[in-house]
Amino acid sequence: MTTTNITEISSRRLAFATSSVLLLWAGYTTLQTLGVMGRLSEDMSAALGFIPGVLGVTILLLIGLKREDCFLVFNPISGKGLVVLAVVFVFALSAMLPVMVWQGWSWKAALILAPAGGIAQELFFRSTLLPTLRQVFRRSPKSALILHSVLFGFWHIGPLFVGAPVWAVIAVMAVPFLSGIGWGWQVVNDRTVIWAMVQHSLIWVIGLQFAVAG
Repeated sequence: MTTTNITEISSRRLAFATSSVLLLWAGYTTLQTLGVMGRLSEDMSAALGFIPGVLGVTILLLIGLKREDCFLVFNPISGKGLVVLAVVFVFALSAMLPVMVWQGWSWKAALILAPAGGIAQELFFRSTLLPTLRQVFRRSPKSALILHSVLFGFWHIGPLFVGAPVWAVIAVMAVPFLSGIGWGWQVVNDRTVIWAMVQHSLIWVIGLQFAVAG
C-alpha cells in the first residue's frame, strides 16, 4: 500500500477518537442487522445510515485531522486504482448475482437507496474507520487496512440472525472483507473516497434490482 503522510494527533485524542469510532461501528452494525431482520424499513435504514459516518468524520475533524486525512477531497483516479476498482466491481457482482433473482427495475432503489447506501458506507468505513485505524497503526498501514476490512465484513453479519447457516454468513462477510481491502487500498493510494463512493453506489444500483433466491 502506498505510504502517505498523515496528520499526527495526541495519544489522548486518539484514544477518544478510537473508542468513539468503535462505538459508532457497533451502533452501525446493529442498525444494519435490524434492517436485515426487517425491523427497519429500507427508507429508515437509508436515512439513519448516514449518521455514523457524519458523526465519525466530525469527531476526526474536531480532534485535529484534516479532510485530506479522511480522504474527503477530489483527486483523479490512478491507473492502478482504476484496475483495483474494476476487479472489485466484477468480484462483488460475480459473488452476489448467482444467488439472486431479478425482481424488476426500481427507480427508487437506483436513484435513492443505492447511492444512499454506497455513500454512507464509504463515509464511515473508508473516511472514518480507516483513517482512525491508520492513526492507531501508524507503523503498520497494512494492519489498518486489514482490520478495517474485517470490521466491514462483520458489519454484514445480519443474515446470522434470520436463520442463515453459518457457512452462508461467513461467505456473505467474506465478500465485503475482500472488497473492503480493494476499496481501502484505492482510497489510500489515490487520496480520495469519491471514486469508491461512486462505484459502491453503482454496485448497489444493480444489486438492489435483485432479491436473494429462495
